[in-house]
Amino acid sequence: MAPPQTIAQKIIARAAGRTAVEVGDYVTVTPDYTACQELFWPGHKRNLERIGVDRIPRPDKAVMVIDHSTAAAMGSHHHETHRTLRDWCEQQGIENFFGPGNGLRHLVLTERGFARPGTLIFSDEGNIASIGALGALNLPISTEVLVSLIQDENWIAVPPSARITLTGQLGFGVTARDAIQTILRDATPDGRLLQCCVEFDGPGLAALSLDERQTLLAALFHSGAYTGIMVPDALALAYVEARARGRPWQVVQADAGAEYVRHLRYDLAAIAPMVTLPPDAHAAVPVGETAGTRIDQASIGSCAGGRLDDLRAAARILRGRRVAPHVTLYVTPGSRGVYAEAAREGLLEILAEAGAAILAPGCTTCWGYQGVLNEGEVSISTQQFNYQGRNGSRSARVFLAGPHVVAASAVAGRIADPRPMLAEAVS
Repeated sequence: MAPPQTIAQKIIARAAGRTAVEVGDYVTVTPDYTACQELFWPGHKRNLERIGVDRIPRPDKAVMVIDHSTAAAMGSHHHETHRTLRDWCEQQGIENFFGPGNGLRHLVLTERGFARPGTLIFSDEGNIASIGALGALNLPISTEVLVSLIQDENWIAVPPSARITLTGQLGFGVTARDAIQTILRDATPDGRLLQCCVEFDGPGLAALSLDERQTLLAALFHSGAYTGIMVPDALALAYVEARARGRPWQVVQADAGAEYVRHLRYDLAAIAPMVTLPPDAHAAVPVGETAGTRIDQASIGSCAGGRLDDLRAAARILRGRRVAPHVTLYVTPGSRGVYAEAAREGLLEILAEAGAAILAPGCTTCWGYQGVLNEGEVSISTQQFNYQGRNGSRSARVFLAGPHVVAASAVAGRIADPRPMLAEAVS
């Protein structure tokens, strides 16, 4: 009889053609898809040419997305990268090519039905753990995605699993980004989630939207976790069913008695609006400890803050208000689908009238491609990183927060608790 298995063990075992795997086993797995972005592609193409690979065996499994350099500006080399990747996909017969403006790979994978329960997807970034909200497992393998494309397989070490149980509901003015910032504050310094696949469970999950669940998972990699996943409920399965187009999927649940190296518990009702201090992604404090800090820029976007719920949250604050004159506010919808739905709901109108600059779907300000900061400037953002030089000058400071805090700060011209503005909005 096979030993009790976690979700990650079951998905990996299936992809390895086994009935079970043990933590620490080295196994060769065949992915359902391999997802790549454009920034590394010139190097990938040179390596393909060096080793003489003319064709990949499963072009139907490749998902290629231009999401970092969404605009090929004059003076940059990005137009060449776009052309190189586009031409290679055409040569290989890769139909799953998504050019500039389609949005983040994270959302392309979910919105286009690639991420389905029980599927295993190799990618080049750990933040694509966000697909775990649908019960799909992301395994980040960085530049080794080239191996997966060439061989339709790659070896991995089976990771240990940890569990985070959520109870309660988020309070007024609190977002899922505040929750993950709190988890990162607690779990990162001592590495308690290091190299783990983190399973989220508990009644608190049901109180979170799919967007909120993806936000939790997208930023999880800052803790040192390998990846993350959730058992999809009826809400998630309805989303999958509407996009699967007949492609197979299977809900995977952990066995009773499966082994976890850590078990953390969080009451969502106890979480407050948070701000993460630069230059550490785990240095979160309650917003009151930074309130009053003057800002020059605010941005809403990234794989941890550019979904529809994030734009709705910003619009609740910005409706009928104006961004402070000395602040530039950038808003980046995470995908073309998010952009279109935000337009239908009137969110883009609210944001634009408040003074926001609305950018093309993609990474934009998070990657530092747009919204560059000058010497000594201060930004507050929903993006993923806040290390020195991420967004321009090394003397600039980037604070991280949820969309409510960012929008309220943009209006106030300084870091602000969003709850008073939200209270006015609903009164």
